[in-house]
Amino acid sequence: MKHLTALLAIYCFALLDAHAEITEYDFELIIFEDTSGRYANSEQWNNEFPETSTVDTASPGNQSNNTDTSAVMKISQIEGIGLKKYANKLKSSKRYNVLVHKAWRQSGFSDNATIDIPIDSRPKNNARGKQSPQRVDANDIHGSIKIVLGRYLHIYTDMIYQQPRKDNDTAWDSQTSQQYKEYPINFHRRMRSKELHYLDHPLVGILVMAKPVKKQEASQEST
Repeated sequence: MKHLTALLAIYCFALLDAHAEITEYDFELIIFEDTSGRYANSEQWNNEFPETSTVDTASPGNQSNNTDTSAVMKISQIEGIGLKKYANKLKSSKRYNVLVHKAWRQSGFSDNATIDIPIDSRPKNNARGKQSPQRVDANDIHGSIKIVLGRYLHIYTDMIYQQPRKDNDTAWDSQTSQQYKEYPINFHRRMRSKELHYLDHPLVGILVMAKPVKKQEASQEST
């Protein structure tokens, strides 16, 4: 019995040591839309946004609510962790359109230290620093997501999906602009690292994966 207890203790310490080495995570995210909009009428939509929504529907990019500069510096862009093949398949299909595909590395932030990561498929500033005119004939999505590390990883989305209004579309009373129909995309999902997660919505789909980064690997890449 003593030998069994000792083995269990060694195993638990090994798990704790392995967890302690993981201080960062790599994430990859794909947001895509159904070009036919065949599920658009599957729900009754309205223009009432959740009271907790912080999405800025006017500016082309959201800034983090967390002003801690050291926290912001702990997020960096990376090439990806394996979702490129899914993005390529979606891009090659006439049924879907990829709106956002991005990958980044960040620390495992607790709930009170997490920061918002901007998501924006709208046109970015051009080379001269002037805002490019927004296409009024294209769908887009913008807002932010955040990752919270507790016992598990949690992803929260706070985004707006926009579709240009058609001349014969009189059923929508837009909250912010008569030019677009706007749909809130708000999710909360618990995530397991190294697993592909799919967040389903009648208008858009979200693929997201997380991969833990050990201290040794992170230090090698920084040298």
